[in-house]
Amino acid sequence: MTKHILKIRVVLMLMIAGMLTSCGDDFLNPKPTTALEDEDVFTSLTNAKAAMVGAYDQLSSYYFDGLYLPIMSDLTGEDVMLNSTNNYNWFVAVYQLNVLPNYQYASNPWSLGYKIIYDANKIIEGAPKLPDATDEEINQLVAEAKVMRAYVMLKMVEVFAPAYAEDPEAPGILLVTSPMEYGAPDVGRTPVKDIYVQIVSDLLYAEDVLGTDNEPGFFGKRAAQALLARAYLDMQDWENARDKAKLAYEGMELMSVNDMLGGFYRSNSETIFSLAYTPEDNNIYLSIPSFYWPVNGYSSIRANDKFVELYADNDFRSYLFTKVPSIDPDNYLILKFQHNQSVGNAERISIRASEMYLIEAECEAELGNDKNAQDALFAIQKRSIPGVGRPTETGEELINKILLERRKELFGEGFRWNDIKRRNLPLVREGDHWVKLDIQPGSDDYYRLTFPIPQRELDANKALTESDQNKGY
Repeated sequence: MTKHILKIRVVLMLMIAGMLTSCGDDFLNPKPTTALEDEDVFTSLTNAKAAMVGAYDQLSSYYFDGLYLPIMSDLTGEDVMLNSTNNYNWFVAVYQLNVLPNYQYASNPWSLGYKIIYDANKIIEGAPKLPDATDEEINQLVAEAKVMRAYVMLKMVEVFAPAYAEDPEAPGILLVTSPMEYGAPDVGRTPVKDIYVQIVSDLLYAEDVLGTDNEPGFFGKRAAQALLARAYLDMQDWENARDKAKLAYEGMELMSVNDMLGGFYRSNSETIFSLAYTPEDNNIYLSIPSFYWPVNGYSSIRANDKFVELYADNDFRSYLFTKVPSIDPDNYLILKFQHNQSVGNAERISIRASEMYLIEAECEAELGNDKNAQDALFAIQKRSIPGVGRPTETGEELINKILLERRKELFGEGFRWNDIKRRNLPLVREGDHWVKLDIQPGSDDYYRLTFPIPQRELDANKALTESDQNKGY
């Protein structure tokens, strides 16, 4: 059954897929109202799978990974920017690095993230009760739910906590690995390192269980390995990050230049995981192509001129930027993310093989294996830059070149914010940015690269006090 048929089924199964809908003030202990009881959900494998599809549907919501997190992750950096006019006031505070605890850009991803974690926990707990499922089918469902939980936890700890490399003992997010029903005791913040321990544990379990032949819209072995590579990269566990990245892309073919320039709106040969969203899911305009594509939507994201200048003249990726005076006489438009036939209909490529090559390159360089790092970097460069020579840099110069290549290859895909944090880099905006910044590591303003814990959580969660808020807020 294809992903799109399953997404239609989720409408029919909405009561099941949304079995844990929260209407209370506490994000962790939702009080069900119209949700079906657990015994109805876990009476059949079909119902349980529909609930899992419901979790995927929430993951693609504009409140989480369908829009908010990927777009904020680039607007927080220096390579893309919000148009100073006609931005409809969307993401202005994010671009200004001025998100406060009561702002929707903090509270919405937090609340929906914990809703998805709650649903994943219910599936992990409930799947073994299925009367019509084999052990293999149960393990498959549990493994998929564990990848879902790890995916969300990794996104949230990167946003709402200091970087692992900065302080693994710092307060992280709320570690919840079982379904907390309404009225259960509240949970406080868990150290960052313990969040990563849980993420890695979930993904290692899934890696052992899941197969590699899944559709890109569902979590399989490759997705678990790719997420392990991301988590280990955050932890600066270079060897494990390299090894998992290589496993994740093994046997995959990198997308062609035609695919690269075609609009990033559908899966291709190197897609490991993607999120599909429709006009019905995302209210037509609340999607990545709506904000990036020059027409048919909000169309308010632009490329910084200094960033565009980083591309060689013969780099095919430079064709993803253009100036059209009749649309915007001053700024570079971005042609990377296109609608699929209708506004708000698209597929967001969330994990792809190119990222894994770049993780491999960074890790090999950090390990002092310059030749292996050069090879992995060259695999990405030679596709996009005709006649490019194999890299010859070594040491720190090579690491810097790899990090620059990450910016050029992955811009707009939701990585820049975390790359700045995990590497403890400066954030300097120059050129045609209308909000210029110079935030250096260790400066008083560096806290702005970590979002605040939402005020609603602090108010509702008895295990938290105002002292549990992130620094600076």
